[in-house]
Amino acid sequence: MGTHRQDQKRYHSAGNLYQIDTKQDSKDNVTDITWTRKTTTPKEGKYLLRTNLNDKDEKVQWTIYNTIREIEATFRVLKTDLDLRPIYHKTDEASLAHLHLGLLAYQVVNTIRYQLKQKGINHHWKEIIRVMNTQKMVTTTIVDQYQQTIFIRQCSEPIQKVTEIYQALKYKLRPFTRKKFVVPQTEISKNQTQAERASPYT
Repeated sequence: MGTHRQDQKRYHSAGNLYQIDTKQDSKDNVTDITWTRKTTTPKEGKYLLRTNLNDKDEKVQWTIYNTIREIEATFRVLKTDLDLRPIYHKTDEASLAHLHLGLLAYQVVNTIRYQLKQKGINHHWKEIIRVMNTQKMVTTTIVDQYQQTIFIRQCSEPIQKVTEIYQALKYKLRPFTRKKFVVPQTEISKNQTQAERASPYT
């Protein structure tokens, strides 16, 4: 019982919205718990924005604010995933090149997220990366009778969420088709005949 009261006090912002009752046995162990939402508690709070914009239209101000939030969130991801922090460079030229790379990366990320939002997909960039990483590139290695190494490379089947992203962006369900590479042996035995040296893959 005491733990319940402590948790409700600790998470008061959510705990104050509910009336929580418990039942205990003779050893003071909780055997049942019920909760109901308080109807007298306000369900919505207030969100205040401070701005120096002269435009009094609340919708315009809210749109600008959300745009700024999107830019900040995107650059935050780029700094983490691409390590786009020019402090690691020793020259101005290297720092400038790094910043240019960051701007290009931002344009790519923001364009993809914008196109996905038009189709009702509002994932953050990290979630997009996590979903797309479920599709893998699989490489199978085989050595044939001529001691040549054959590499067969293909993409795995995309899951439903990956398919939805591809379709929203009008991309193919597989980034590339099935490919095969043949690497011949470095030395050919002197006892092999010309026919034996021929490869059916060339």
